[in-house]
Order: sequence, then structure tokens, then C-alpha cells
Amino acid sequence: MIKCLIVEDEIAGQTILAKKLATFYPECSIEGVYDNKQDAFDHIRSKEVDLLFLDVQIKGGTGIEIVESFKEPDFETIFITAHKEYAMEALNNNASYYLLKPIHDREFKKGMDLVLERIKRKKIIPTIFVPHKNMQVPVNISHILYLKSDGAYAHIITKQEHYLSSKSLGHYEQLLAQSGFIRCHHSFLVNSKHVVQLEKGRSGTLILSNGDTIPISQRRLNDFMSLFQG
Repeated sequence: MIKCLIVEDEIAGQTILAKKLATFYPECSIEGVYDNKQDAFDHIRSKEVDLLFLDVQIKGGTGIEIVESFKEPDFETIFITAHKEYAMEALNNNASYYLLKPIHDREFKKGMDLVLERIKRKKIIPTIFVPHKNMQVPVNISHILYLKSDGAYAHIITKQEHYLSSKSLGHYEQLLAQSGFIRCHHSFLVNSKHVVQLEKGRSGTLILSNGDTIPISQRRLNDFMSLFQG
């Protein structure tokens, strides 16, 4: 199933989108419907979302501000607006597509077909097999937020699961080196795609897309500052 989220402050707009999805794309599951920025943001950072329908103007802010909160979103976004002048701004902020209100079936299906193809391509993502509780568990690399060392073991944290692997953090550092994972501390390996903020102090702290905070060692801080400012 394709996990969808609708963020639209008008009930009529919510209903129209839900009906179109049910009619034309039954493989899409609506995981939540929100009318405001904060509730939508909380859902996205704590749960997996494949496709986000975002009205530009919503309660508490804008849909664009939601997308801007994620450095490298792992979801596709279709912006919805009644104002054509917002279209270019939406496309400049990681929008996969935009729809003008009123939404016509032909344009809706054109956008959906394009976006669903991108989602399906992304889902063909390498997995790693994690030794966990006497089993080899497949874990989608893009879903991993960070890994934490525990002696000769490693904790693997995703938005929805927590695995304890019998492999070391060093093993995963080598395995995931080409997948955007960075050693920020002797005890932590983070997925850079889930970093939403860097707070600089004596050392530093990374804030991830689910709200977890990860320390940066002093000797690695300058490297991280250069990476995220660049």
C-alpha cells in the first residue's frame, strides 16, 4: 500500500481528495487527515509517509513550511492551491507536482501517475539483513534513522522499530558508507537524510526527523558544520 497523508484545512477539500483516491487509486491508504501544520508535522516525523497532499495555506502556517522542515524528504509531495502564483514556490520546495483547485480528474490522474511511478522506483531500495533474535530481519536502509553502539552490538533505530544487532557499529559504518550514513560520535552513526537541524554548542547536537537528538563529538563538529552549511 502507498501511505498517504492529506493536509487540507477545508473539509470539502479533504473529502474530494479522499474520494478521488478511493475511486482511482485503491492501492493508496489514507493514514491521516489534518487541517493544521503542527499535527501534520508530528505525524510525518513519527510515522512513514509515502505521499503527502499539502494545501499551501493551512492552519498554523503553510504547507511549504512543513516540507522545508525536512532537509531531504523521503516522501513525495503534491501541493494543492487555488492560487497559481504559489505553484512555482511549491515546485522550488521539493514538490513532486502541484494541483490547482478545483481539481479535475484528468489533471489529478496525470499527477498521481507521475508521482506513484517515482514512489515505486524509490521502494526498490537496498535492504540490509540484520541479525536480530536468532533471525535475519530485512531492514529498508532509507527507514533507518541512526545506529547506536552497545559494546560489540549495535542498536538500529527506525521510525517504527528498534533492532539489536549482533554486528558492531564499525561493521555498519563500512556497510552504509555509500548510503548517506555519517559517524558523528564514537557511539553513533546517523542517516544524514533524516537530520533536520544542527544545534551548535561546546560540541553539537543533531535533531532527527522523529525528534530524537544525537550528540556530535567535538572533533567532528567542524566537519558537520561544513556539511550542513554547504
